[in-house]
Amino acid sequence: LVGLLYFVLRRITRPLAALAERTRRFGSGAVPGEPLSPSGPDDVRRLIHAHNAMEARIGSMLDEKDVMLGAIGHDLKTPLAALRVRIESVEDEAARAKMAATIEDITRTLDEILSLARIGRSDAPPEMTELGALAASVIEEFEDMGQPVTLASGSRIAAAVHLTWLKRGLRNLVTNALRYAGTAHVSVLRENGMAVLRVEDDGPGIPEERIHDMLEPFTRGEASRNRE
Repeated sequence: LVGLLYFVLRRITRPLAALAERTRRFGSGAVPGEPLSPSGPDDVRRLIHAHNAMEARIGSMLDEKDVMLGAIGHDLKTPLAALRVRIESVEDEAARAKMAATIEDITRTLDEILSLARIGRSDAPPEMTELGALAASVIEEFEDMGQPVTLASGSRIAAAVHLTWLKRGLRNLVTNALRYAGTAHVSVLRENGMAVLRVEDDGPGIPEERIHDMLEPFTRGEASRNRE
């Protein structure tokens, strides 16, 4: 009886374990491959069929979302580009500069919104990256523009990261430090077994009660988008 129960339970639990792992991977944003092959008792097979159908539907919806975001970005950026050309005919240099800055701000905000909307899933796995070299490449961009950004020397630390997203996050932090404090100091270190990218500045800081709010998209410490 023990031997018979072992084989019966194994026939039930193996497909359930495979389904659990597939659900975990899909939930973490991994791109699904071929549908999971149904196996096991009839109830388990029906569950796997239902999961495959749900996975296909969600994948189709995400694909449609990406296509829609691409169309939105194209349709909105085209008139902005045309508007950028037209303002060159404005004779007042100060007014023309303000118009150009506004257009650039709208374009940058649009890029941020579209990028945030696309982050729902990743088409590529994390890449093993040397974080010091990554930070140096980002800081070099600011140095080329004459911005006061420094990088502390440290040991080599490698980690599996989404390269584009991490660079974008680091750029945003450095940009905020420059905007609100005038300088930024970047360091790469290891703390409690974790790799840490730290951006420090001498700005006014964030009140303790508002730190949690700052983790929400597009939240700002002050109402205006331009400190000036």
